[in-house]
Amino acid sequence: MKSTLSVLLVSFCLFGCGTSQTSQSPALWAQIRGQPDEVTPRYAALIKAQAPALQIGFPDTRKGGGTLSLEKRDGAFEYWLSPEGAQVILQSGMLHGLRGFGEGLLASELTEPLGHVLGLRPGESDRFHTFLDGNDRAVTRTYRCVFERAAAVQVDLAKTRVSTVLMIERCRSLDQSFENLYWVAPLQRQIVLSRQWAGPFLGALSMRVVP
Repeated sequence: MKSTLSVLLVSFCLFGCGTSQTSQSPALWAQIRGQPDEVTPRYAALIKAQAPALQIGFPDTRKGGGTLSLEKRDGAFEYWLSPEGAQVILQSGMLHGLRGFGEGLLASELTEPLGHVLGLRPGESDRFHTFLDGNDRAVTRTYRCVFERAAAVQVDLAKTRVSTVLMIERCRSLDQSFENLYWVAPLQRQIVLSRQWAGPFLGALSMRVVP
């Protein structure tokens, strides 16, 4: 539990001073106009339209983070775009895949994990990750995961405080292991804050929705 508490502190420190995209948009748009080569036109259009925002960070590598904009929804899937054109793909708030982040996660099979996390149910299940290896081949790995329902936590989202339940997912394969944390709003069954493993290259990815 000590390691989990330290991760909680890291996650809240990463997002403690966040603001809504509405308040960020004028400054970001000015930066876009001043540095057009560093921001894709797709992202610039989303900022101008004040699309919903997702704040991300990299707690394992300490490489900072930034704000992504929602480009499209397709059923349970959301496609979030970075200023440089990289994508984070979420399935009902759970990390499904990445594009443009190096040797990242191509896709995941998350049916059983989502049932545990959104249903706030302890138990066990499998998850499957597909990665692109150094030879540009898709490699699928299987993980056995244990789910624990932990404490009730108040989470600050911009100017809103949300009551959540912390769900912990601990996964292991023959040679890899990781821990995911999800703060779930129980009434909406929505993941509002999370720390999810993105693979051995990136490590953990912290994410917070911006209301």
